[in-house]
Amino acid sequence: MKKIAAFIGSVAFTAALITAPATFAASVGNTVRIETKTQAISEHQIVMYTDSVIKRVNEERRKRGLVELKMFPKLSKCANIRVKETTAYWSHQRINGTSGLDIFDEQNLNWSNIAENIAKGSPDPQSVMDGWMNSTAHRDSILNPNYRYIGVGCANFEGVFYWTQLFMSSFSEYSYAYLPEKHGELNDDGIVDAVDAAMALQDYASISSGRSGTLDQNRRARADMNGDEVVDAVDAALILGIYADNSSR
Repeated sequence: MKKIAAFIGSVAFTAALITAPATFAASVGNTVRIETKTQAISEHQIVMYTDSVIKRVNEERRKRGLVELKMFPKLSKCANIRVKETTAYWSHQRINGTSGLDIFDEQNLNWSNIAENIAKGSPDPQSVMDGWMNSTAHRDSILNPNYRYIGVGCANFEGVFYWTQLFMSSFSEYSYAYLPEKHGELNDDGIVDAVDAAMALQDYASISSGRSGTLDQNRRARADMNGDEVVDAVDAALILGIYADNSSR
């Protein structure tokens, strides 16, 4: 079966392409090690921003009758890795000279078509989406009918926001992938609340004590809020953050 990997141009909304000083990154073999500064954005804001970008992608796709894209932890992890790499080396390549798209194979994802959008300088989800949609190459990736899955990364360093979108279709079906509206929603009642946070904590406590987890694969995927492939107290806190945001509206 044919595999297609697409390099999608980068968008720098406030500056031209910049290679950061070598002190910020180093390569070891084929592994990229990034030494990052303190991130001036909370994990809660990252989750809210990345979910919002995916929702906006799906809004654009729905307008055109296209299938909505789903997310899952491994792909979110890839996007988180790539966005951190771009803060140190602003390119579709990695600091060791390999392709940024190598992250899919590095994380053992079974793909048939993949692409990457990157951007810097846009301060919020709407502005970065406006920039991508106003660029033919980026828009074509967002609206590509072949893609089924998406991962989004967001980082803020020295007051500048960086963004990564990863798109993928696959020979395999990732049955536990979900729409962004389901992120953190574990008991299938249609809302993200304290009950969902409690379910995440219960799973974490059970595994930490050497017992089996209490969440099935689908719920564990939705409970992994920060894309690190681990469900723990941090995820429960992020779920509660979403609940607090929704309650204050």
